[in-house]
Amino acid sequence: MLNIGLAKEIITPPFGAGLAGYFNKRPNRGVYDDVCVRAMAIEQDGKFTGILSFDLCSLSNSFIDEIRVELRAAGIEFANDVIIAATHTHTGPNLRQGPKSNGPEAYGVKEGVEGAVRAMKRAVRSMAPAEIFYAEHDDNPCAYVRRYTMKSGAVVTNPSRCNPDIVGPETGFDKHIRILAVKQYGRISAIMVNLANHCDTVGGDLVSADWPGRMEAEIQYELKEDIPVFQLTDASGNINHFDVHQKIDQTNYGEACRIGRIYGKIVVGLLDKLEPLALGEMEISHAEMEIPHRKVTPEEYAAAKKYLEDTKDAKLSDGDLTSEGLANGEVTVMRYFKQRVIDCAEKSTPSHKSSITRVSFGKTLAFVTLPGEPFNGIAEAIRKASPYAKTIIIELAQSASGYVPMRDCFDRGGYEVQPGVNSVAPNASDVIIEASIKNL
Repeated sequence: MLNIGLAKEIITPPFGAGLAGYFNKRPNRGVYDDVCVRAMAIEQDGKFTGILSFDLCSLSNSFIDEIRVELRAAGIEFANDVIIAATHTHTGPNLRQGPKSNGPEAYGVKEGVEGAVRAMKRAVRSMAPAEIFYAEHDDNPCAYVRRYTMKSGAVVTNPSRCNPDIVGPETGFDKHIRILAVKQYGRISAIMVNLANHCDTVGGDLVSADWPGRMEAEIQYELKEDIPVFQLTDASGNINHFDVHQKIDQTNYGEACRIGRIYGKIVVGLLDKLEPLALGEMEISHAEMEIPHRKVTPEEYAAAKKYLEDTKDAKLSDGDLTSEGLANGEVTVMRYFKQRVIDCAEKSTPSHKSSITRVSFGKTLAFVTLPGEPFNGIAEAIRKASPYAKTIIIELAQSASGYVPMRDCFDRGGYEVQPGVNSVAPNASDVIIEASIKNL
């Protein structure tokens, strides 16, 4: 017998709190739509697990640890077995500073932790018999590989629109949209959506859950019920929503609404295709791995120092620092990344520990977590080796990390492989794939 409970809490930060996702500071100036934490408590034959999905850019280890401490203090004995993940919205509160931060961010951290605890406690209290149903769509119409091979042979992330030097995307990716529907007493009570796409369509300094929030709103409108929709983001480190072959503005709130509506209609259209999953015994397995960090060469270090010296009197812009700015060689952005090279050489540690989790049900279904922003090829390798019929991979979960590119991407260039403090080494993807397959 499977029992599931559900809840949702608003964690919108106060006015003036910093927003996460860009390199420059962005104090919150208002709210497009609320950011939330969604909770699912799952029990089978006395064994418990759960999911906490945050409308946040990322989760620091200290924030995750604080949540688990407070869950245990609230009587949630399975706190260590809860999957804690972020949707990656770039217009949510900056909670990476952890519970010891000050000012408006401290309030945001407090709201995030307390909201998670309230939601999980409510989810546990609302548990009822449940069934899980599955359906999938084989085309993701709003996502693109964002790394392009250029005529020069180099790879550029988000090159300028309609750039004549673009040869094509660096690789393909898994375009499937997978959904899991929770049914209780004959009705759908929650939907989990698993797809690959970056969650950065809004920009600016107004709070928004981005397209996952608009997707939930579309699904709720179509179903005429305010059911929670859990966006469990597939590996998307090299995927985003920019169509570089069109000269259109794709950084605005309207774009979040457009993509949310499209995904929402796809999900609703899949509901007639749902098939029940015969779930076997639930198993929970955790593993730790040591992720190696990048090493900067003496030549890279010297070149970064020289660039900063040569451009010390350059006029700097006030706008957002973006991957497009890096691709276009904007001095403000270039100086930022050259400083990151220096910081990588001077401040990085050799490696960091990272946790992964598998929650599986017989050989029918498995949830697999990945740290940071892994490239989609990592998920592809794990799914290929998975013994489970359905493998739901969730990035930005259980522990912090940055971008995790595939090994061969480091020689090609692009935004994601730029050095920074504790950025990953080229073999980090191999470590994660090996550990994840072993944990499966």
